[in-house]
Amino acid sequence: MGIGARPATCSACGKRLSRKQWYYRNGKHFCKKRCWVTEQEKSAQEAAKQASAKTEPTPAPEGEKAAT
Repeated sequence: MGIGARPATCSACGKRLSRKQWYYRNGKHFCKKRCWVTEQEKSAQEAAKQASAKTEPTPAPEGEKAAT
């Protein structure tokens, strides 16, 4: 992979990627392993939040309660 083919900044923190040192995981470039771990934790929390939002029943409107 050429230098021009990869992003210039870290996907998590936005720091400039060094020419000698960068970390590539799951299709993204990071400046350090810690940034990758932080990004994984953040995405896991968002996925859990979305899953909990889907499992919570939504209250039915007032008009539909009377019909049943």
